[in-house]
Amino acid sequence: MIFAKTPGDRKCGFIEPGTILDTPDFTFDPASRPYKAGVRPFRKGSYRLEPDQNSVAGKLIVHNYGHGGAGITMSWGCAEIIRDIVRHHDTSRGVAVLGAGVMGLTAATLLRGLTGVNVTVYAEKFTPHTTSDVAGGQWSPSLVRYNESDSAAELAFFDVLRRARKAHETRGAGYGVSQRWNYTPVRLKHLDKLPADIVPSATRLSRLPFARLVKPGFKYCILLVDVPVLMRRLYRELGDAGVPFTTKRFESLSELHDLPQTIIVNCTGLGSRQLFNDPNMFAIKGQIVRLRAQSNLKYLFSGDGYVFPRSEDVVVGGTEECNVDNVATDDHTCQGIVADAKRLFAGLRHFTRTPLLIQGK
Repeated sequence: MIFAKTPGDRKCGFIEPGTILDTPDFTFDPASRPYKAGVRPFRKGSYRLEPDQNSVAGKLIVHNYGHGGAGITMSWGCAEIIRDIVRHHDTSRGVAVLGAGVMGLTAATLLRGLTGVNVTVYAEKFTPHTTSDVAGGQWSPSLVRYNESDSAAELAFFDVLRRARKAHETRGAGYGVSQRWNYTPVRLKHLDKLPADIVPSATRLSRLPFARLVKPGFKYCILLVDVPVLMRRLYRELGDAGVPFTTKRFESLSELHDLPQTIIVNCTGLGSRQLFNDPNMFAIKGQIVRLRAQSNLKYLFSGDGYVFPRSEDVVVGGTEECNVDNVATDDHTCQGIVADAKRLFAGLRHFTRTPLLIQGK
């Protein structure tokens, strides 16, 4: 029998119907792989990606923050737009990039490529201690908002994603990027709303391809971005190119006024809540458990929680704690994350959990 191939099959690879994929080994040891927690910088209404010439006299601020759980996903697309903004201004006194998460490092990388531009990165923390370093790494614009009632805002959002996916794919394995099927028992609405050239339409499955997780489901052709690989690569390349990294926490706009650079790219994430007095910023805490690496797992799984196999570990997560801005881990929560995933793959649990994201934000 010949099966018709979909756009997703051409990107992520054709899997013969009836193929059974390996179930993860959910054994974990927090002593050797400690639990981790991070705080997503979620912004009510919309992420912020725009020039600002009013906040600090004599400075052009280019804001790039509020991407929630989509920082890795949107990073290169936002960085391209920042580069397009900056190239039309006087860069003779250099460019300051605030923040060394993925948003700051990708912006610094593209700005460094502009002829004659000197870039300096200022941040309180650097990899592997940033919020980005706690991300699972699935390419998926989750927990991010834009003004869906405004057609221009929607097109701008799609433009960022289109640029971002292409840029990730172009850089490829050396930056930790690979095409993966994402399996899920439920439709993922944040993917379904995207044009098919960004994410091909979901393939409906009569049953998920696992030994005991046999309910109907869907698969989406997306990317895995192996975060440790990406962050190390970006940090190393910038350092090798002579980009200075300065450890600093900015508490007030007067400190920005004192910087020698006249162009400042603001990638401070949740820090913008205080620094730029942005009341639309909210913290959404997430906790993850890292299992041992399992090279036989070549897929992603998401829906109620997630399982993302990477080169150095398998990340299990999915918690959302709203308005919680500490990074303390909780043993009970982390153990529950793994127990739920294990029971799901064993066919002992069907889920109906509603994400804890603040309603109306």
